[in-house]
Amino acid sequence: MIYKFVNFPIIIEVKSGVLEEFEKVIHQNNLHFENPLVITGEKSGKIISRYQFVSKYEHYIIQNATMKEMSYLRRTLIEYQHDAIIACGGGKVIDIGKYLARETLIPVVSVPTLLSNDAIASPISILRINNEYRSLGTTMPIGVIVDIEIIKNSPKKYLLAGLGDLISNISASYDWVLARKEIGEKIDNFSRMLAYMPAINLLNNFETYSSVKDEKFIEDLAYGLILSGIAMNIAHSSRPASGSEHNISHALDKILGFGRIPHGLQVGFATILTTYLQGQTREYERILDLYEKFEFPRNLNKLGINEDTFINALKLAPKIRNRYTILNKYTQKEITDSFVELFGY
Repeated sequence: MIYKFVNFPIIIEVKSGVLEEFEKVIHQNNLHFENPLVITGEKSGKIISRYQFVSKYEHYIIQNATMKEMSYLRRTLIEYQHDAIIACGGGKVIDIGKYLARETLIPVVSVPTLLSNDAIASPISILRINNEYRSLGTTMPIGVIVDIEIIKNSPKKYLLAGLGDLISNISASYDWVLARKEIGEKIDNFSRMLAYMPAINLLNNFETYSSVKDEKFIEDLAYGLILSGIAMNIAHSSRPASGSEHNISHALDKILGFGRIPHGLQVGFATILTTYLQGQTREYERILDLYEKFEFPRNLNKLGINEDTFINALKLAPKIRNRYTILNKYTQKEITDSFVELFGY
């Protein structure tokens, strides 16, 4: 009999106030850390400073996130025999924690203070190497602990970014099926559905949420982003959660510079166009309604990008990486004309 072995976090906890009982959660899952190192950023360090586990453990505040700093942290983890990394912060801090876990074989626990993308549980890190941002395969967290109270108090734009990143899975799922049909690409339907179902469920039921600060919305968003990360780990690829909409975002990053606009806002906005091109009419219309309710950017002005920049990104996107998507089915003129038709530029 043939089996497929799947790695996923031992701990997945999403609830309000969970960081007040951090050690209890660790022990309930049959884990025990003697000498963990907490890593944070400056802002996230202030957010979590009131929790007992932070003052109890050694901690380090990320300064510049350079490879020199990563090398220092790697040496520190080994020299002082730390047995766990607790990464508390946004995507940058958690990406660093996952990278260090891979380099040292020390497990990492992800404690996000923002829900802006699926980095909270994915086996991928975006790091700055030689003044250029690169995507690296890293280690999936052994645990993901999300305190809804902290996320609820985070800036709205990051919750909107998380929403955009999760909703973009609807576009990515279509593209993967399209690639199988058009070029015979191998597909893992389990990982595809693991990323797709939380996104489509949120889209189908968004009227039940009062706002992005709604605790049920935050809970569903957190689980959706965690499942996206697990899906990528199962597929050994970002394919379940990254298609044409991510190609457009990567093109924007190349033109504008990485991180100028939150990743989730870029892919979420691009999903309006890609679902339209894909012929997902119902999903496209529901996405517009969802975005209107939650005040997600639905035009370039609100996104902070001018028309020429976005059109140049559309030209670059089909060639940005070797991944077949809906953008390969149309000419550049057809894609640009569809964009102009949708957004009235």
